[in-house]
Amino acid sequence: MSNFLWGVASSAFQIEGHVKNDMTQWEEEGRFKKEGKNPIYGLGANHWQLWEQDFNLLKELNVNAYRFSVEWARIEPEPGVFDEKAIRQYDKMINRLLELNITPMLTLHHFTHPLWFHSYSPWISKDAIHVYYRFAKKIIRRFSEKVPYWISFNEPLVWSLAAYGDGQFPPGEKDPQLFMQALHNMLEAHNEVYLLLKSYNPYAQMGIAKHFIIFKEHRSWFLPDKGVANRLNIFFNQLLPQAFLSNRLQFRFWPFLNYNKEIPLNNNIDFWGINYYYRLHTRFRFNLKQPVKLLHKNPQTDMGWEIYPKGLKKIIGMLENTNKNIFITENGIATNDEGLRETFLKNHISVVKNALQRNNKIKGYFYWSFLDNYEWLEGLSKRFGLVYVDYDNHYKRTLKRSAQLFADLRIFE
Repeated sequence: MSNFLWGVASSAFQIEGHVKNDMTQWEEEGRFKKEGKNPIYGLGANHWQLWEQDFNLLKELNVNAYRFSVEWARIEPEPGVFDEKAIRQYDKMINRLLELNITPMLTLHHFTHPLWFHSYSPWISKDAIHVYYRFAKKIIRRFSEKVPYWISFNEPLVWSLAAYGDGQFPPGEKDPQLFMQALHNMLEAHNEVYLLLKSYNPYAQMGIAKHFIIFKEHRSWFLPDKGVANRLNIFFNQLLPQAFLSNRLQFRFWPFLNYNKEIPLNNNIDFWGINYYYRLHTRFRFNLKQPVKLLHKNPQTDMGWEIYPKGLKKIIGMLENTNKNIFITENGIATNDEGLRETFLKNHISVVKNALQRNNKIKGYFYWSFLDNYEWLEGLSKRFGLVYVDYDNHYKRTLKRSAQLFADLRIFE
């Protein structure tokens, strides 16, 4: 199992600080203030300044891989204008990982955009494909020989829903057709940068980190609940893998959504990344405006999520028919209860070990997250990290009790 990637994950914006992008702009405009919440970004976990000491902590976690992202707004602050100083720092970071014998897995797009993006080339426009390609080319050309694993997009379906479905992320639209249009363009952009990466390094691999959820009917005796669970499973979990297999992006959920368009993906993806956290229960309601209610039964985490390790096995099984490699690119828990985090780790990693016995396509596991960080729509209060960040004491880092368990659970040897 020496080629199995055992690592932790992060995203640039959530930990780095020292940047202005579409998310910080929305915070300044008060657009994230709702339901009594007022998430404050501040400097994230100040990783942009403290990355060297953070990377030393990676060794203490006994990992052989690290999934992270680059911050687009930092790299391209103006359209077509690139900040070479920022790129050089990412270069230093990658070089240091390689010195530590830690394999980098690099995410190009993890939810955030430069300040100019949504007015210049929004994802509902085909212009976005070219603009994203320009940014990706700058990074791929620089790092294609150093980075063996790439993720084009983190959770493109989730981002599209948040930006154009329920309007919680910028640009804040609420239109199902626009949501599908944005998703369509993001998938086309993936295809373009996939081919670009192969032109620079045919041995490098590129995939998508996809959020997966287990949907279960709220009332087993009520068939509409089960029908909704099935439709949501097809939409949320199977829409993207099927698009790659069929060259068609399609879904119908009358009367809200009817989308069916050809998309030339040609199965151009080397692996699927599984981001898995919880199970949701579906309740059908006789209400045209909101016919579906999603429930977390028995919430156990500080996010109010239900812990359901068996769901990871189901998701792995769901992806087997794609015949692609599989990485668990995110799996974690927000809690201040280290006993609960340790139980979470043991149960989910046990699922991975058992799956490995029958499926040689599973190539790695990344815990979310490396450090406590800024959580979307929640701020700094939700602690997913194996490393505690003391935001009030110069961002001091402390390994949590679960960090030692994680180091001992390694399954790459």
